[in-house]
Amino acid sequence: MKEKELIIKDLIIVLSIVFFYYLVFTGINQYIYNMNYLKCILFMIFNVLFVFSYGMLKNNEKAYKSNIYLYIILFLYLLFSFTFIIGRADFRFYSRWSAGQYIPFNTIISQFQRGSTYSILKNVLGNAIALIPLSFLLMIKDKKYNNVLKQSIVILPVILIIEVLQASTHTGAFDVDDIILNYVGTLIFTFLITRFHIIDKIRELFYTDFKIQNKTKKILFYISLIILIIFDVSIYLKLF
Repeated sequence: MKEKELIIKDLIIVLSIVFFYYLVFTGINQYIYNMNYLKCILFMIFNVLFVFSYGMLKNNEKAYKSNIYLYIILFLYLLFSFTFIIGRADFRFYSRWSAGQYIPFNTIISQFQRGSTYSILKNVLGNAIALIPLSFLLMIKDKKYNNVLKQSIVILPVILIIEVLQASTHTGAFDVDDIILNYVGTLIFTFLITRFHIIDKIRELFYTDFKIQNKTKKILFYISLIILIIFDVSIYLKLF
């Protein structure tokens, strides 16, 4: 029989994902949704902290590995919401692609020439860091992803799928500069975090219980659950 905490964790994560998209699509109207970027990020952070507390409670290799997969799934849900739903047109497939930018660096140069500071931060820096969490989680999952080429096998298809789908659904446009920024951002991040052996130290934090007593770990597990529920309810009631 499954342990009580495992049942609670599995149930809460499934309900959270369902609830997340209920909140995202509540009151849907073109460009108007019930969730914004900050709420989405906080929602996922509280879910990750809940899952992390479960990992500490169980303190075994299987639980830690399972958690990493959940972190990746939660991030991909967040990425999907940011790239296809929040602040975008209705998600519909069209037979024709929307107009795109196919000349390398054309969009980047134009942003720095004519874009505002906010536009540069959103379209240039935003694209550069968009896939960094996935890059980071891959390295946490397995040391083989400390290698840029190994990461590219996962990262590049994700980037291309996003660009093609955005163009096909008219939630965005195919832009070769987005591909460049997404990929180069992860390359620079991977180089820096592996070159100075930072990832090895961080990885240890994801596979330890910090020598906390079991009773305290249970308390932390249920506190993180309560915080997650309170946050969900506050969003639902529009208190936040």
